[in-house]
Amino acid sequence: MVKNIVVLAIPGVQLLDISGPLDVFAEANTRLGRHVYQLQVMALNDQPVVSSSGVRLLADLFLGEENLPPIDTFLIAGAPGISTFRADPQMLSSIQKLAQKSTRYGSVCSGALLLGAAGLLDGKQVTTHWAVADQLAQDFPLAQVNADAIFLSDGRLRTAAGVTSGLDLALNMVEEDLGREVAMSVAAQLVMFFKRPCGQLQFSRHGKASLSGRSALQDLQRWVMDSLHSPHNVQTMAAHMGISIRHLTRLFNQEINLTPAEWLEQQRIARARQLLESTEMAVKQIADECGFSGVDILRRAFMRQLKVTPSQYRRFYPPSAT
Repeated sequence: MVKNIVVLAIPGVQLLDISGPLDVFAEANTRLGRHVYQLQVMALNDQPVVSSSGVRLLADLFLGEENLPPIDTFLIAGAPGISTFRADPQMLSSIQKLAQKSTRYGSVCSGALLLGAAGLLDGKQVTTHWAVADQLAQDFPLAQVNADAIFLSDGRLRTAAGVTSGLDLALNMVEEDLGREVAMSVAAQLVMFFKRPCGQLQFSRHGKASLSGRSALQDLQRWVMDSLHSPHNVQTMAAHMGISIRHLTRLFNQEINLTPAEWLEQQRIARARQLLESTEMAVKQIADECGFSGVDILRRAFMRQLKVTPSQYRRFYPPSAT
């Protein structure tokens, strides 16, 4: 039986959120030499969809039209401006009905925000692009947001992280439908990981050094960031401000929703990432430069925050050719 895959494209959609997953399913058809998947793009209406790159798409189906064929998998593609996209109640109702009728439903990248608005994420394990993960968690507190996952399955729901992870999600569904060998053959043909070795937070730039909070707190942050190689800790930070550790912790929690220790580790990791990406310094030198008391402490911090070791992280950023 042919499985009908439908991807909803809203105005400003990112093309790779559509073409990536569809190419994985199409390659599965090619590998098997038969038509396993029927692939269709859905739009909000009968007008061409202008993507984020300016390329126009002509859809096969329209949201809300009657007598749609049975849908096996219904996905919502993300868009860079989706956080400001205003979905009307009729659109959300149509999304909800399609999801409920489909065998599987889900999203790629920031498309999860529309699933949430349609009431489809409550109590579910979900992921999305790291840049909108905080917004997703804040807007839909009943959803259990995993900001590091490449993709997640929870019952009939499937969600993928940022952009290229839509390929990973589609490949996982091919494995569900057709088995491991077919999925591995698809991955080999598309020159992609069969299973990625790490999560998406290694790509996040949220950890970049930044100042936030009231001016007194920013003065402290600036002092720490200018001397990260020093053995800073919560005690020295509180002493620098002339306040108690309890008061310092309260300030950090109120202003940036982190403890002083969490913020300090983030800044050290951000600096270490910068050095790993842009220099050939030894990992031990980087640990010293960033204020870690040893390579093992640096390694544990990386595993805790990014799920990779410093050496593994560096492999993603080889030195530029000279």
